[in-house]
Amino acid sequence: MTRPRLALSLLALASCSQSPVVAVDAAAVDAPEVAAPDDIADAAVEPEDVADVPPPPPPDRTVQSCAEVVIEGAAAQASTRIEGWPMVYGEARGADLVFVAPAVAHPVTLSVASLRVEVRPRPEAGLELPGLASDCGPFAHGVASGDPGSDRVTLWTRLAPRDPAPTVTWVVATDPWLREVVARGEAVARSDRDGAAHVVVTGLAPATTYYYRFATADGARSALGRTRTAAVGSLSHARFAVASCSSLFSGYFNAYRRLAERDDLDLFVHLGDYIYDFVDAQERVRVPASGEVEALTDLASHRRRHALYLRDPDLRAARAAHPWFMLWDNHDMERSAPAWGGGVQAFRDWNPLPPQADGDAPERIYRTLRYGDLVDLYAVDVFVFEGRERLPGDAGASVLGAAQYDWLTASLRESRARWRLLGMQKVFTEFSAFSGWQEYPAARSRLIRFFQEQRVVDNVFLTGDSHFTVYQDVVDDPVNPARPYDPDAGAGAVGAEFLPTSITRGNFDEQLGASASTVLPGVRAGFLRRNPHQVDLELASHGYGVVDVRPERVVAEVWFSPILEVSERETFFGGYAVPRGANRYQRARIAEPTR
Repeated sequence: MTRPRLALSLLALASCSQSPVVAVDAAAVDAPEVAAPDDIADAAVEPEDVADVPPPPPPDRTVQSCAEVVIEGAAAQASTRIEGWPMVYGEARGADLVFVAPAVAHPVTLSVASLRVEVRPRPEAGLELPGLASDCGPFAHGVASGDPGSDRVTLWTRLAPRDPAPTVTWVVATDPWLREVVARGEAVARSDRDGAAHVVVTGLAPATTYYYRFATADGARSALGRTRTAAVGSLSHARFAVASCSSLFSGYFNAYRRLAERDDLDLFVHLGDYIYDFVDAQERVRVPASGEVEALTDLASHRRRHALYLRDPDLRAARAAHPWFMLWDNHDMERSAPAWGGGVQAFRDWNPLPPQADGDAPERIYRTLRYGDLVDLYAVDVFVFEGRERLPGDAGASVLGAAQYDWLTASLRESRARWRLLGMQKVFTEFSAFSGWQEYPAARSRLIRFFQEQRVVDNVFLTGDSHFTVYQDVVDDPVNPARPYDPDAGAGAVGAEFLPTSITRGNFDEQLGASASTVLPGVRAGFLRRNPHQVDLELASHGYGVVDVRPERVVAEVWFSPILEVSERETFFGGYAVPRGANRYQRARIAEPTR
């Protein structure tokens, strides 16, 4: 029986870079004979069945965000974390337990001693979008840390700019009550940095968790932050979260909240499109009453967009809970505008990036972190330098530029770590219009050849931009009919690529609407049939990835969260392993999360 051939046009919203329309024909869609086995079935998050879930008991006390809360006679509980919101700790005051209620945008219930304390949002003027609430006191945009070394980390906070620029104090300790202090000092909230204070704290111990806080001269305190230094020497385990494409307008940042609640991460890697410059017409989940947002045209407008983002409590919580390692992408700045439309400077002002080395241009962001002998982690910028130079011998346009290519290849050649994780903004391997390197085949082939010729093995490419989940082997020209890639043999593979969906930005289901559940299984099966290097895809859900690294293998796993409403739900999709020496994924999906 001949089945009807269905033609789909899927906008490359499934690509942050707003690529041209992608056509998927019936051969890709209607392929029941190659339907995926159960162990790699599409795992979109299903609505939660709440029919039999009893309502929670009423709270014992109701308080407002940022209020000081006193729990009489509960001082003995001051040595434990308060459950219900990340990074909330109480202090003993005589016989009582005292803490400051977190700034929330929706009611949150905390478990304190034996009580249930409901925290409600405080009235706040000027909130244009749902789900926003400024942090308590003058540190309205929270705290953050980034780029940890084995003995240092960069801390960040901000005060409203004023003249003269205010001085803040900071303290770093090994405990969340900041009693075991290891470093303290002062920093200036510089007016030329939009009120931001960046502090590089040195003299720290490797592989150690630290807590930190800022304060003003009159005693107002910031939220508590937590960070962790990188390891040196022999290391048996490291865990990194990975995400990209976080549109405030496309949905709620539930994934950021889940990240903030985790205690098992060494680092959070954000691969770009951290802010968005527009509202997608099909993703109008959190938009102003006017329906429009400010265009990002200069430094001031980019700074205002960063400020708007950091009125989201879930994002602030994720920034406070873990050190970040960040790249920018096309929605964070305007590549064709003078001075990047102000995007580069605003990105540096509002994020915990370390100071630039003397002589470096502001747009240089490529760099390396090392985690002992286990992992070398690279931030590779495929956005800023894309197409600006030609390859040697005029073989085609470059993606990385000569200076970055030389830096990357020299670093890879010298690497002695067991694993190399290469973070970049765009999909690297062949994948139709969804690969950011698709227009630069010569540049991609050149880099893959480097890995082959120099025998740089055990590589995992961490990529973003395309909004859905992809697991695929890294191989040059895998769909060439004259020599198609054989995933069983793995010849030519130089690593594995992992794209763990988007935080909120839309993917296929936002484009297809009600037909998504019917159409997507066929689309997915067609992609897998046409691309022998691909292991698995998930095309409809949002969230983040976790990369669990041990000497003998890397496991890349994905966690999904809803985006259309505030939710506590999180769904584990699964994971895939890359054994050491294999340079490609094992095809069996891992059904249980790593620890």
